[in-house]
Amino acid sequence: MRHGFTLIELLVVIAIISILASILFPAFARAREKARQTACLSNESQIGKAFIMYSQDYDESFPSGYAGAPWWDLAYAYTHNRQIYQCPDRKDLAVGYGYNASAAGLSHGAFWDASSKILLVDANNITDNVWWVNEPTVNPVLAGDNPPTARHNDGANYTFVDGHAKWGRPEQMAKALYWRPETQE
Repeated sequence: MRHGFTLIELLVVIAIISILASILFPAFARAREKARQTACLSNESQIGKAFIMYSQDYDESFPSGYAGAPWWDLAYAYTHNRQIYQCPDRKDLAVGYGYNASAAGLSHGAFWDASSKILLVDANNITDNVWWVNEPTVNPVLAGDNPPTARHNDGANYTFVDGHAKWGRPEQMAKALYWRPETQE
């Protein structure tokens, strides 16, 4: 005599599979986003190192990006890879990172604490590829419509003047973003 599955047994198995899927799919989505965040961080780190190499060849000065070529074309000579200028989450932007215009043309010596000055960050749109800022030796104070994009897991990737890159939430990076000499601790 052949014994098959009953309707109740099939429904129980389907319910168990759907519960497991509802638990696992968000974890897979988070893992995929974390991978894109890491790829973006790697891109920014490579660009930061390209800026360091550029500055070593040009009297310790960062690319200006104003006279002729934009900053990404000046850094390209040291990367030979145009794909690193695109964030994996923003393939619609030719250049997905914003360059701190206050560093443009300045030497490393102009920054007393290069590890706390932001050089590059995720950009909101095509016009944000260069930040316009108030003071030349500090981090950008961005206009209200131009904050760093919280693109990756409620945060953004930041590259600093010394070449290192890290991810941070806006509230964690507030001191670095809005640093002023008179508020230094």
